[in-house]
Amino acid sequence: MPYKGPQVGQEAYDAATGRVGVLQAIHDIGELAFDHKMSGPRVAFLRPAEGGEEWLTDPGNVRFPKEAQAGPDSDEQPPWASLMHDMTQRRVQR
Repeated sequence: MPYKGPQVGQEAYDAATGRVGVLQAIHDIGELAFDHKMSGPRVAFLRPAEGGEEWLTDPGNVRFPKEAQAGPDSDEQPPWASLMHDMTQRRVQR
């Protein structure tokens, strides 16, 4: 199935970790020269928007932040919502 999520450079929500970051790349595992420990045929690289350590996830876990849900029975904001607000405010101030 073709990838239809965020593109490189866009903010992305990793459903596996609940983290929001910026998508850096998506590669076929055959292109990688290190032990990626991924079970699928491709791997997505994300990095926190404000800098920090990059992490890996299956591209099937990568979603647009607005598509993520706090939970079906919850009225609470998802855990990353305040982070997204903070990042947006910092961009507006620049």
